[in-house]
Amino acid sequence: MMDCSAMNMGFKRSPPPFLAVANRTNNQVFRGLLGANFASAGSGILDTTGSSIIPLSQQVAQFAAVQRNISARVSQGAAGAVLSRSLFLLSTGGNDLFAFFARNSTPSDADARRFVANLVSLYQNHVKALYVLGARKFAVIDVPPIGCCPYPRSLHPLGACIDALNELARGFNKGLRDAMRGLGSSFQGLKYSVGSSHAVVQSIMKHPQRLGFKDTTNACCGSGRFNGKSGCTPNATLCGNRHEYLFWDLLHPTHAASKVAAAAIYNGSLHFAAPVNFRQLVEDQQC
Repeated sequence: MMDCSAMNMGFKRSPPPFLAVANRTNNQVFRGLLGANFASAGSGILDTTGSSIIPLSQQVAQFAAVQRNISARVSQGAAGAVLSRSLFLLSTGGNDLFAFFARNSTPSDADARRFVANLVSLYQNHVKALYVLGARKFAVIDVPPIGCCPYPRSLHPLGACIDALNELARGFNKGLRDAMRGLGSSFQGLKYSVGSSHAVVQSIMKHPQRLGFKDTTNACCGSGRFNGKSGCTPNATLCGNRHEYLFWDLLHPTHAASKVAAAAIYNGSLHFAAPVNFRQLVEDQQC
């Protein structure tokens, strides 16, 4: 969805990896015409989520290094102006919830609330750190109903969505909305939009054919039940009509689904992005 979001903003493709711009002169970056990508596949809000990946805390640290590089090459005022107009796109949390569920598939309500509260608090701290470094516009994407991915479905005796995972996602999303609302009212000049991938996926699952989808339960590429027992490997079963599938593999959406989600979040109603959509946040010139 990040690629599609970048294209909705007018870019031909996603910004290059930060290492491509961190230590070299790039006038497009310094003039605010090109961004940088700090993302790491499989990472999360917690430093312990995933393996051999770069968690959000280190991604923020990497941005700090790039920010210093920009400030060293242009005036402090010019650097601040570039950063304040830039959009900081954040999409994380799902991997942390999966990791928690893997450790405890039947958490108590109290355990789940404590975990989610800690996760949201850490997320909030990372946003504050980016604000201190000059960020002012935050486009944040929430967590979809991850209990309905093919892999969790493959674990359910009846093939249904895993309620415990979906409850974690709903709790996190509510905490995220509340946290961003609080930051928006407490930090001068901070503007934000929370894009709801959760609402988009629910809409696709409720009315798949209206949006061009025929299969919202099976993965296009994989093996086993719902094609959700393994990833998309060379020996996996591959569908012939991936654009009609919600899920590409055991956990991830297809390009078609990502395109629908990005369009809804960028141009859609408050149901899909609030308090403004991503386009309105991008076009806001008051930062």
